[in-house]
Amino acid sequence: MMEQISERERQRTFDLAKEYRSKGYEVIVGPTSQQLPEFLSGYYPDLLVKKGSETLVVEVATRSSLTKDSRIRDLARLLATKPDWKFELVVIGEEEKISIPEGALPLGKEEILQRLQESERLLDAGAVDAAILIAWSTNEAAIRLLATEEGLNLDRPVPVVVLKQAVMNGVISREDYNFLERAMKYRNALAHGYKVTDLDPMLAKDLIRTTRHILEDRPSV
Repeated sequence: MMEQISERERQRTFDLAKEYRSKGYEVIVGPTSQQLPEFLSGYYPDLLVKKGSETLVVEVATRSSLTKDSRIRDLARLLATKPDWKFELVVIGEEEKISIPEGALPLGKEEILQRLQESERLLDAGAVDAAILIAWSTNEAAIRLLATEEGLNLDRPVPVVVLKQAVMNGVISREDYNFLERAMKYRNALAHGYKVTDLDPMLAKDLIRTTRHILEDRPSV
């Protein structure tokens, strides 16, 4: 969207275009005003991505550029009102890594199902925040398990990257991705010590249901 972009942003944009095309999406890099609908007049997104009835408008930005360009927020709000149009923001920042103890092992399917039962027990006991945290961790474990079975290399196993790679490679559906992206905000708040005033027990139930669905019914995009 900004007139001047960094080489990192440019390279990430072309990498994303390649990834989307490999999954059967029609991709336009740097669409012109003639290739955009009238309601996007004045906006110049990095990618226009289409598949079936769905159209994605993709922006690639560094963290510093986000603070300088309010049009990204305006674009997100605009597209939220348009049926079959979605906005995706890819932020380039410092390399994200997670630190885990030596010897930590991925969960198997039965272990994941056992932890889902643990989440259900916590929910029945009224411990909604703990139920959500356990349900989220099992969901991540389920996605990593299926990604491994598909031969995918999740070299950066942080949640936002895992979800993005999972939906682009057909491990989870777009519907599941959209729900998990929303749920991740609550998980992040709880995991980092914030009080969430609108915490709904249904979120835990939906996380449990979605994880079982991912494990038992392989979705397609």
